[in-house]
Amino acid sequence: MKYTDKQLLDFLQKKNDERIYGGLCIFRDSDYGKGWRLHETKRVGAKRDVREAIGNAIDKEEGK
Repeated sequence: MKYTDKQLLDFLQKKNDERIYGGLCIFRDSDYGKGWRLHETKRVGAKRDVREAIGNAIDKEEGK
């Protein structure tokens, strides 16, 4: 089944809203240099909104 971008992001937001690990989300490089991560965390800079976390990563990548 194909899902829209909105459905995919809404699913991630719903999972983040469950607040299993604090209800904050961050997009970042892995600690061990093996790729990137979008995950629920209590790290500094994490956001309640998944879209905002992804947007922050875009801004950082583009030097904004």
